[in-house]
Amino acid sequence: MRGVARLPAQPPSPASPAPRHCAAVAQVPELAGQLVRAAVVADRRAGVSWEQIGAGLGISAEAARSRFGRLRGAARVGRSG
Repeated sequence: MRGVARLPAQPPSPASPAPRHCAAVAQVPELAGQLVRAAVVADRRAGVSWEQIGAGLGISAEAARSRFGRLRGAARVGRSG
């Protein structure tokens, strides 16, 4: 996201690589995925249940656990599972 913010708002000159903006924006889905994974790990470390995480993501607790449960630091926190 920082890379996109640093790009000039002006159209590129004919001598510069044209798809700079598209290439930067194409990274957004991967960056968003990294952010979601980091948030899940942080929430689990803070003791948030899979049910709460799933609700926050708009999915079931089982789907959240299945999708993110193997992330380092996200698997088990206390007994709240």
